[in-house]
Amino acid sequence: MTDFSHRPEGYRGRGDSHLPQIADGLRRVLRRTERDFAHDTLRLGDRALDELVELLVEFAEDLFNGVGIWAAYERYNSVFFGAALPLTSRDAGSPPAGIHPDRFRHFLWVVYPALIGGVVFSPTHQDLLRIADAASEFLAGAFRNVPRISGLKMFLQTSNVYGWDVKRKLVWLGSQSYLFRLFFARYTQNRARGKISIALTDDFICQECTEWSGLGAIDVLAGVLDISDDERKGLRSWYERHTAPYKILSVNNKTMDALNVINDQPYRIRINMKNPPFKRGQLVFGSLVPWRGEWYWSGEQRFFDSSSKVDFEQLKRSMKRNSSAIVCRYSKEHETKVREVAARQYDLMMKYHEGNDLAWYPDGLSMAADWEKEARWQWELRSPQEIDGVMGKHHLEKGRPEMNIPKHLLEHKNGIGVFINPDEGKEIMTSFNDLVEGLQRKGEALTEDQEDAIRGFICSDNLSPRFVKRVLEQYGSECVKAPFALQGDLPDYWLDYLLRRYKGRYFRKYYPSISLV
Repeated sequence: MTDFSHRPEGYRGRGDSHLPQIADGLRRVLRRTERDFAHDTLRLGDRALDELVELLVEFAEDLFNGVGIWAAYERYNSVFFGAALPLTSRDAGSPPAGIHPDRFRHFLWVVYPALIGGVVFSPTHQDLLRIADAASEFLAGAFRNVPRISGLKMFLQTSNVYGWDVKRKLVWLGSQSYLFRLFFARYTQNRARGKISIALTDDFICQECTEWSGLGAIDVLAGVLDISDDERKGLRSWYERHTAPYKILSVNNKTMDALNVINDQPYRIRINMKNPPFKRGQLVFGSLVPWRGEWYWSGEQRFFDSSSKVDFEQLKRSMKRNSSAIVCRYSKEHETKVREVAARQYDLMMKYHEGNDLAWYPDGLSMAADWEKEARWQWELRSPQEIDGVMGKHHLEKGRPEMNIPKHLLEHKNGIGVFINPDEGKEIMTSFNDLVEGLQRKGEALTEDQEDAIRGFICSDNLSPRFVKRVLEQYGSECVKAPFALQGDLPDYWLDYLLRRYKGRYFRKYYPSISLV
């Protein structure tokens, strides 16, 4: 049964009371529709069906009341791809309006894999069309006489004066809304076996990119709220939280001043607390986000009684070594150094590989042998003075640092692809034989291993779009379509859509994965 327990507390509109009855009717419609399914692919158990019913009713509520969540998503798609409903709209003209079956078709195409363990099916799957048509037809009729007064819309239209006003909406949108809650549940299950914490929630709502065209909760909320373009840009920057140890300089009931001990910059933090737990001289480890010219705590804070006994220089070195990408967010000096090191390393790697940025090794041992040779070549380019300096700084007794390659890579025998990325350094893909052989099939049926390799290449969050495009440039992209059940003539943006959907974080600002020691 559906209970609509995901609604924001304290906000109830006249239309809200109609939702449970609508859900009951929709559940019966979907079960009847499933009887006519041609395949079992999209059949759901009772619990999954209840989840889907509630999602669809809330989706229809958004479209009916103009809440703005889905409208924001479509606007982003139009900017990214020139299509509000990429790969699913049956009409190439203007975007559909209201409770339209094309919208339900796209929604279900993205949601079903989250309900049924990553199932892959075509956006033109006949059962998908059946369920989208049936759901949209029923819901359009069911909402016809519902008062257009939504508690959810009331909640999202409340004040945005303070950062916590926005954060409250962000927490709800990212963890409870029909658009994100399945992905939030999967995220918490994968990282903490479903145990929800403040830190985990903050990571998801601020940083995680989802299969909604690679968008995160901060992106969608920025498109929903009635705020200025500058405020929208600031909200979308919250994935770059300023995570650092902060020394408290002063504190009162309204604000506190703190020093980021990594970049030595002061922050004015809005708190508005009668009895703030912060004390002058205290060291606090936490994350800050900006809103309207002030800073706000985001997520959890860890308190240390006093900063007097802290070795700040050692703390700086540790952060720059172990959390280099985070330090880049708020230290332009560190970012510049990291990018300079990355550029030098890239130039050296490209010189050694004679301008070829893509290598294909038959196995892990041959890759390791080549990397060893490359490391020796780079070491011998250094002057005696540089070598002595490195050996002294890192207490090396046998010359250059030894290479540490994981055992599973060394023992891999199904081909390894290595791409030299200017931003990421060396990117590695195992089972590269299956990938290349699959890409070269040119219309022939793919083996299961080849399909898995191609799908993994596109879906992996650890392999950049640049790597993908480089490989497809060399071996062709036509065979990518079959593992994603894409058929017929596709619009030019089809690959860009897949890359954004599964590799969203690479379309935000990111930093070279280099630690400065």
